[in-house]
Amino acid sequence: MNQKIIGVVSGKGGVGKTTTVVNLSAALMEFGKEAIVVDADIKMSGLGLQLGMYYFPVTINDVLMKRKKLFEALYIHSSGLRIIPASLSIKEVNIFGLRKVLQDPFLEDKIVLVDSPPGLERNGLAIMKSCPYLLIVTTQEIPAITDAMKIISMCERMKTKPLGIIVNMYRKGRDRILIKEIESVCGLPVIGKVPEDENIRKSIFRGVPGVYFSPYSPASIAFKKIAARLIEEEYVPPKFLMFKRMLRRLRR
Repeated sequence: MNQKIIGVVSGKGGVGKTTTVVNLSAALMEFGKEAIVVDADIKMSGLGLQLGMYYFPVTINDVLMKRKKLFEALYIHSSGLRIIPASLSIKEVNIFGLRKVLQDPFLEDKIVLVDSPPGLERNGLAIMKSCPYLLIVTTQEIPAITDAMKIISMCERMKTKPLGIIVNMYRKGRDRILIKEIESVCGLPVIGKVPEDENIRKSIFRGVPGVYFSPYSPASIAFKKIAARLIEEEYVPPKFLMFKRMLRRLRR
């Protein structure tokens, strides 16, 4: 089966993992790829809410309980983004069946991004076992990086391949940990840094992926670069963006 299943994980909450999943999926679609997001955070299930979607008769929970087929849990956002949401119910579901679900022929020839719960609790470990590849999202804060290191260590035990680190809400400053320092302590490459961007907050309020809400904002450009790297393609930002940056520098 020709598919790529990537778990998007984080050592702690609040680092923007779901936002990363949503925008990476949108960016992959911009490159003409068939991408589907699976919400495997079955306790918090915030993916649909972030996109302004509230009603799901069938969810990944039903699929895991073998009540429904996977394709029945697929929903298409107004932007074209395709998601398989989790239920808002707090009823316990055996997430360890996810590995078999992700082998469904329905996902053939697609890139599947799996939104994982944060941390190394039971459900988070199940996602790591279910996905052959992982992307680790962190910020420049020491607790987030420390927890990312724990995730990386667990990958080695589970023989799951980490593709790299995404540093979200990136900001320059003397009080910020440098990218090269994160790579050094984690032993993994940083495949993208997504800058702090007011447009992302606005896009969440509107229930639209930032990549569509503001296609040429700094964060959107960063997500497109990461998506390009994942599919081994090159992304060159429009020339007018380079011109705008030159003007900014001259005004300083």
